Amino acid sequence: MSLKLLRQFIKEEIGRNYHTIDPSPNTWEDFQDFEVDIFPNADGSYLGQVSFKGKKITPLSKFMSYGDAVSRLRNVVDQVRVEYMNSEQEVR
Repeated sequence: MSLKLLRQFIKEEIGRNYHTIDPSPNTWEDFQDFEVDIFPNADGSYLGQVSFKGKKITPLSKFMSYGDAVSRLRNVVDQVRVEYMNSEQEVR
């Protein structure tokens, strides 16, 4: 058996037999270096902001509902994450 075939076989077996301890999905809230803060207001609205690596990347913004805040801040996290990952790829 060639070394190439042996490596391929080992990769397939490791991948097939790999099981995670925590099978729950990773979500946008699990990304490292991001801190998302959402605060309720007395009038029923919400305030929210996002920080990345300790630096605020959005101003404290007002949202009419919790769902609006989560949706907007999740989009910010996704956008910054993709931009950051792309800039890391260019450095390599």
